[in-house]
Amino acid sequence: MTDGFAKEDCRGKIGGGRNKTSEVIIEEAKDFILSLPLLPSHYCRRDSTKLYLPGEFKNITNLHRVYQAHFPNKKTMSFKVFSAWFHKYFNIGFHIPKKDKCVLCISAKSYDCKTEEEMNIIMKHQEEKEESYKRFVFHQKLNKIDNGTVCASFDLQKVLNTPHGESMLLYYTRKFSVYNLTIYESNTQLGICNTWTEADAKRGANEIATCLLAYLKDVDKRGYVKQVILYCDSCFGQNKNKSILAMLRYALTICENINNIQINYLIPGHTYMPVDSMHATIENSLKKTIVWAPSQWPTIMELARKNPEPYVVNVMTGKDFLGFENIVERTYKKNQTINISKICTVTFHKKHANKMFVKTSMLPGTEATEIQLGPLNNVIPKQNLYTSKLPISQKKYTDLKKMIDKNLIPERFAKEYLSLKTSTKVIDCLPDTDEEDD
Repeated sequence: MTDGFAKEDCRGKIGGGRNKTSEVIIEEAKDFILSLPLLPSHYCRRDSTKLYLPGEFKNITNLHRVYQAHFPNKKTMSFKVFSAWFHKYFNIGFHIPKKDKCVLCISAKSYDCKTEEEMNIIMKHQEEKEESYKRFVFHQKLNKIDNGTVCASFDLQKVLNTPHGESMLLYYTRKFSVYNLTIYESNTQLGICNTWTEADAKRGANEIATCLLAYLKDVDKRGYVKQVILYCDSCFGQNKNKSILAMLRYALTICENINNIQINYLIPGHTYMPVDSMHATIENSLKKTIVWAPSQWPTIMELARKNPEPYVVNVMTGKDFLGFENIVERTYKKNQTINISKICTVTFHKKHANKMFVKTSMLPGTEATEIQLGPLNNVIPKQNLYTSKLPISQKKYTDLKKMIDKNLIPERFAKEYLSLKTSTKVIDCLPDTDEEDD
């Protein structure tokens, strides 16, 4: 009133504000976030520095719950403050495994105006989708007409991170990876699990081809099977590649009873297969269960199903895997161009040993293209692909050892982890492709 000016506003200037989060709480929260097993993308893109939390963290709500449990007797941020702070200062996401999405079907649901050419592409895709489904259903029932035909689908289950479970104690460590390639026969309901660990082998074309070759040999021993029809997704690194096709051609040459082998690649985004039910059955059997060590997985897989019979489980080691590079080299001629991406079905006939018949569509009436192959001349796959155990990252080993030292992992399983080889050259990344990956 004396000077004609309002008094200075003192709000927020006394002790930093009554509700302001203290620097101590912020530093503790920062240390907590950085202590978590942050991983780069499955495809380590040069233009992205984003890190991801493993799938068990689920979302920001669950992360806040873990954060509060980490400081049971201390003051912590409220969810609202924690969420805003986390998204402002960290370039961290929550890993969501990428699912097959059909770009054309998503586009068809859009209300944007489309050209006549685009509409024709979408309509053709819809026909292809319907016909591929009809074809798969027909092949699954074919055994009722001809018991000499076997129809099977195969797929690699998502990585089984070990230790595995919902325990809060498992959130803070990197996990050891266990792989499981499943094969399911539609007509017999036979389910086969081929399982190995990241210390035994990788999960590429050679590993998938090895498991399929062993399966085809077993089918051939039945004596009455003359034709095998396979279905899978279009994952290039594992299923849709020259190595798998060369292996199928090689398998036919060594089989005594099988005369025809055909592989069908389902359309991305429309790949539901009966083999997926095996993954669901195994995962459902794990409710309220903690898997402490890799050695427990085979038993869990065997016990997951009782009817009509338990799954057959093959525990693989590095020496069980084969290398098919020499088979690939002999199968395809030099400078021979094969557009793998456009292939829908490939058929091999024993009477046409040096040919494969390829279709780029599953629509009825599609002509098969005949591709000439080179002679194998008694060449065989490389034996004992992995002669020694593969190393895991030093950080992962350290995390696992900490759990053993704290008695979080039972002592009887300690040797499985402590005997693992390590290397500073091995870099951990997400076990599966994230939905943000291209």
